[in-house]
Amino acid sequence: MATYVCSDIHGLSQKYYSLLDKIDCEHGDTLIILGDVIDRGPDGFEILMDALKRENVHLLMGNHEYMMWEVLEINKGEIPNDISVLNWLLNGGATTIAAYNKASLEDQFFICQSLRSLPYAFTDIVVNDRHFYLCHTAPGKAKDKKVLYWKDIKDPMNFVWERMNPQGPFLENKTIIAGHTIVLNYHSNLTVFSDTNDLKTAHYIDIDCGCAMNDESSKLACLCLDTMEVEYF
Repeated sequence: MATYVCSDIHGLSQKYYSLLDKIDCEHGDTLIILGDVIDRGPDGFEILMDALKRENVHLLMGNHEYMMWEVLEINKGEIPNDISVLNWLLNGGATTIAAYNKASLEDQFFICQSLRSLPYAFTDIVVNDRHFYLCHTAPGKAKDKKVLYWKDIKDPMNFVWERMNPQGPFLENKTIIAGHTIVLNYHSNLTVFSDTNDLKTAHYIDIDCGCAMNDESSKLACLCLDTMEVEYF
């Protein structure tokens, strides 16, 4: 049994299912997705439904799920055709909106309820005596709990949008793993970034390898916390 982390799939189902084929969630492996399975690519709604229904797949709230949740909460489960969804559309939400509107009422209700209860961070995942803080962007001001939900965070919207400073400050005795910022902002290739250039000693690891770009160079990175090895899809 092993624990894997990925982030920012952005609607690319082929990469998502290829990843699932490599790990064994059916027999004890755990996959933690650090948000942003939806938008930009064509299959975000399908991935969202699949991830939420799998027992050993755990999805954290990303800024794209937050935009979806905010629209659905304000409009009681419906997506209006007006300016209130402009920010979501400008951030690639059209494909998700179209799929949601075609979904059954049962599936729409399931999505609304699931988004409302998504965790925002796992603040102390321990693997081989190493402690990890897993979130979509960066640790923010929140209660001291192992799992953070919207009610535990001072500013939930900022929590899912603020970008991590790769120079720190970092957390004492914990390695931060996040996505949200494509690694090209930190170095010149689409490989996982770490502040020390060594995943085994890193204080901060960014695993967003560009699925949002949805081109031939896009990669979905999957990091195994047990071995600190990365596989790309």
